[in-house]
Amino acid sequence: MTTKTNIVLVGGGSMGPWTWERVAPILEADGYHVLAVQLRATGNDATPPSEVSLRDWVDDLCAALTELEPSETVLVAHSFAGYVAAAALDRDPQIARMAVFLDAVLPSPGLSWFDQMGSQTQAFMTSLQKNGAIPFFTREQLDGVYPGHGLSDDDWVWMQGRITAQPIGTYTQSATRKALDAEGAVKLAYVRCDRTVPPVADIDEATPGWTVRTLPTGHWPMITDPIATASAIEELAGQ
Repeated sequence: MTTKTNIVLVGGGSMGPWTWERVAPILEADGYHVLAVQLRATGNDATPPSEVSLRDWVDDLCAALTELEPSETVLVAHSFAGYVAAAALDRDPQIARMAVFLDAVLPSPGLSWFDQMGSQTQAFMTSLQKNGAIPFFTREQLDGVYPGHGLSDDDWVWMQGRITAQPIGTYTQSATRKALDAEGAVKLAYVRCDRTVPPVADIDEATPGWTVRTLPTGHWPMITDPIATASAIEELAGQ
């Protein structure tokens, strides 16, 4: 690399910068500048979840990205952070050189996550909320919803001291006004985890304008297979 490419990492629901602790050192050792973004009410941020909305998370991401040179920046968004990344691109279509959606949800224009998931899902999840946030899965729920997740008992213990509940306000706001533009200034890539069934998003190798890669992992590959995850990010960042 003639310049140091910025890899900006955004964790999914209930995840914070800690999510990338196994991937970031690999990327840094290979010469990348790595930034794991701190979103409000995640990781060790003490903002009350009841005060946090999706727009706040988009503000947090955009604030981090505007400190970097867009032509040298690759944005990587996992799971629910697909909403945050898509909203950042909607706000500024030239905010990065490439956006990599890692087994991420992709928003429909004008719809919130609750809108997309439907009223039954919204009612169920809202019933679980405490103090303005929805807790992460129990291990039993995780095994039922993501049977191929691949998280070991040690991984689960490691995660427990770090996971935060997700602010309910992030589920209730729409992310984008228009669909992601595969012909726009930002290259779009999607990394599918093939043990996530059903797939998180309707993106595959035949989707026009998208570069698609597949990992033989469950939904949290940065934890269960950081080497393969870093390799996929680096391969896409080199395009």
